[in-house]
Amino acid sequence: MSDTTQSQAIMFEPTDDLKLRAVRAEQITFEQGYEELKGIVNRLDDPELPVHEMFDGFRRGKGLEKALRAYLQEREGELVELEEGNNLPEFEIASPSNGPSVG
Repeated sequence: MSDTTQSQAIMFEPTDDLKLRAVRAEQITFEQGYEELKGIVNRLDDPELPVHEMFDGFRRGKGLEKALRAYLQEREGELVELEEGNNLPEFEIASPSNGPSVG
């Protein structure tokens, strides 16, 4: 898959009549999500923030938090695997070609 091609996850959410409708998950990098979450937290601290914006920000922030935590948990699992010596690239060390001769 190239860098310009991004897959989108499809989630389902209930509608008012209890049928499910497809919702495409937004693609975002960890860094983008983290920066946006910090901005949302700062915005929610504003005492002049209208209630509807507060709820929208809180909803988006909780969604970002959930996705960021899941991403970190996945990476943590990969790190444990590496620390245990699993899934490492293999190397063969060769003698230097111009090294001193032993003898």
